[in-house]
Amino acid sequence: MGTNIKMVLRWLLLSILMMIFWIVGLLIGNVLFPSSLMEMEVDSSASTELMLFVASALNAGVIMLLIYNSRLKGWRLVGNIFLISFGIQYFMSQIETLWFNDSLQLPVNGISAIVVGGAIMCFLFSVAVTWISGKFKGTSESTKDKVVIGPMLKKIILLAVLVWPLIYFMFGYLVAWQFDEVRLLYSGTTEMETFLSIMKANLVSGLYFFQIFRGGLWIMIGLLVLAMTRGSVIRRGILLGLLFTVLGSSGLLLPNPIMSDMVRMGHLLETATSDFLWGFVIAAVLGPYITKEAPKI
Repeated sequence: MGTNIKMVLRWLLLSILMMIFWIVGLLIGNVLFPSSLMEMEVDSSASTELMLFVASALNAGVIMLLIYNSRLKGWRLVGNIFLISFGIQYFMSQIETLWFNDSLQLPVNGISAIVVGGAIMCFLFSVAVTWISGKFKGTSESTKDKVVIGPMLKKIILLAVLVWPLIYFMFGYLVAWQFDEVRLLYSGTTEMETFLSIMKANLVSGLYFFQIFRGGLWIMIGLLVLAMTRGSVIRRGILLGLLFTVLGSSGLLLPNPIMSDMVRMGHLLETATSDFLWGFVIAAVLGPYITKEAPKI
């Protein structure tokens, strides 16, 4: 019972720290890259502050799961947590923002402020969560490199070229695209086109090939998680799915001046489901090639 209480208290403390670091990071980012973004932010309210805490608590909780399933300690653990959290929460989302910015109309300085602020937040939290979790002490578990390169490389290509685009576009069409507001934002009309016609447009515009690139980046993040964690393939698959879902989607809980509430909810339903499936698929397919004798990171 005492251990459970300590874990809950750590989680609450880390949730508060993440919320503080989140705000501090955005403020510093906006100082370094002044833009109209802060002026465009929605008015602060009790509900917005509550959702910021909820998002922070979800993020803190899933990163704690990563830490307690990791065989790494010290600064190696800090570095990996930073790469994973920043990669999922900011880098992967903002490169997609740049692609769709003709529709979103977000100031480039604003995107820079978000990325820099996110890097500051992720670094500060990576240090804090490692320290508070007691993972600075000791050394990482010694492991022997063991990766079957050939078969895994073929599966990586298959995942990036076919599986991820299929998941991305299917969930985008069957979930997010069912919202009138989403179609209006990205296409300028609420007309519902067929999936086939949309896929033809995605090939012509290059979006399909851009998603192949993103799929490769997702896989690199997934391999980093799989290599640093212990447990069965299913356990690591659930963990990876939760990391992709929570870190990748929690920001959509917060009101923002770029997306209406219905657009945010459409994307939240889309990403929360597709990202979990994608993370689990990566672990299920590539996990067997990264055994408990995983490569050092």
